[in-house]
Amino acid sequence: MTSAQPLPIKRPSGSRRRAQLIAVAAELFLQHSYDAVTVEMISARAGITGAGLYRHFQNKQALLIAVLEEPTQMLQEAAKKIAQTTSEPEAATVKMVEAHIRLMLQGPPSTLIFAKNEHALPEQDRRRIRREMALYAEEWISVVTPLRPDLSEPEARLLTQAVFSMLNTAATLTKGLDADSVFSTMRQAALRALLGRDL
Repeated sequence: MTSAQPLPIKRPSGSRRRAQLIAVAAELFLQHSYDAVTVEMISARAGITGAGLYRHFQNKQALLIAVLEEPTQMLQEAAKKIAQTTSEPEAATVKMVEAHIRLMLQGPPSTLIFAKNEHALPEQDRRRIRREMALYAEEWISVVTPLRPDLSEPEARLLTQAVFSMLNTAATLTKGLDADSVFSTMRQAALRALLGRDL
């Protein structure tokens, strides 16, 4: 079984407290709507004061943007690097799937948080994050399409988006499972769907 460790995706450098605030806020924004989450709730769960939060983020909205954008950028950068450095489409697909699952295991999927809270984003930020998500999907499509000549381009796009949805939703349904079991199960399901066969 391919192990979920070590994690190949590292979060951007920065203060440990800032990273903690993003992780705490991600959980809260997934559990509750943006309007129901307060700075006090985030601060209390992170074990700091409200003033401490404002040393890292201008306001709650800026924190939501970081929760959404940083994981998306990490995934996009990882996928782009894989596509550029891996000549075989099948090997690139495997690496992209594994990188995606590993990041999902580190915290709530940003796509689910985005779907629940995009109403709270300024239009410019909403469009930018949507564009980043679309660019990430294009990296996947560029390696999946050559592997599936049986599919039209629209069908390959549909399949890729369906796999994203499966992985992102499954990442929230892992109660009672260890990381290696989750990783193995999700990896097998995603590759079987994308490749049309077992690897």
